[in-house]
Amino acid sequence: MTAGERALTILVVDDDERTRNSLREILEEEGYGVATASNGQEAIEKLDGGDPPDLILLDLMMPVMDGWQFLARQKSHPLSRRVPIVLLSGMAFIRDAPDVADFLSKPIRPEKLLSCIKRFCGEKRSA
Repeated sequence: MTAGERALTILVVDDDERTRNSLREILEEEGYGVATASNGQEAIEKLDGGDPPDLILLDLMMPVMDGWQFLARQKSHPLSRRVPIVLLSGMAFIRDAPDVADFLSKPIRPEKLLSCIKRFCGEKRSA
């Protein structure tokens, strides 16, 4: 990476700590920057606090603010409303998810995750 480049950053929003940590490990091993949040409210606060991520991985069922509520709030967020969002869910299929780029069912297979990320972020920048 040259001085002017930054690592591609992915925001992982999931209330399950094991899932967050597992996704973080996979993504960091591949050279991505990772931020995490345990619910939609934490994710909105992270979006308010700095540069938007390149991609958001979003669980739907969470306490405090679930994924659907996050999507409604994020749409009006000035810096991140164009960031692609990939839903993560234990459900096999999600209907009526407007403004969502893709869907990955849990348990998430690393090869599917990385293929999805490459579709929306392009190839990662090498260190």
